[in-house]
Amino acid sequence: MWGIGSVITCVAILLGMGAAQTTTLALQQDLSSKLPTGASFTAKDSAGKIYRGHVVTHPARRLLRRGSMILVFDDPVAPVTKDPEGVFRAGNKNRLIKLGGSLAAAKIADDAVDTSIGASKARYVAIVVSAALIVFQKGGEAKLHKGDTVEVEPRREKPLEAEFTPKSAPASKRNRTSEAMQ
Repeated sequence: MWGIGSVITCVAILLGMGAAQTTTLALQQDLSSKLPTGASFTAKDSAGKIYRGHVVTHPARRLLRRGSMILVFDDPVAPVTKDPEGVFRAGNKNRLIKLGGSLAAAKIADDAVDTSIGASKARYVAIVVSAALIVFQKGGEAKLHKGDTVEVEPRREKPLEAEFTPKSAPASKRNRTSEAMQ
């Protein structure tokens, strides 16, 4: 009898520890990786509660590098994304179009100078044109528009002492640090 009760208890506990419950938030303004890091934003859930936060951005760079942004909420929630770190990135579609366009421009440049300077030298012109276009084009910016939805899940908050106490410090030093904070 005790065996059945303990099995039922274990199953109930495991079912309760399932995936964290997510909430859908609607953004109240446009966000982009072009924004400065620390720019604030707001989002609202279906019940009308307002969530505030700021963005950590990495703008798009040369060599077709994508822009990215992280939404950091003031409330104890974290966004759910495909990326395990919660990063929103620009898509690959525009990068592939730009890459294909630079190769097409190289082919056009090759054909344009083929008769005037010869076929072997025209290949070098095509390589230079293709490399220049790839180097000087930027990748796509990560964008979230007003009204877009973001799934968030609750996260654990760290205790205040854990944030300010270095783990490598000896125990006596950690105790002095926590006493100084009080």
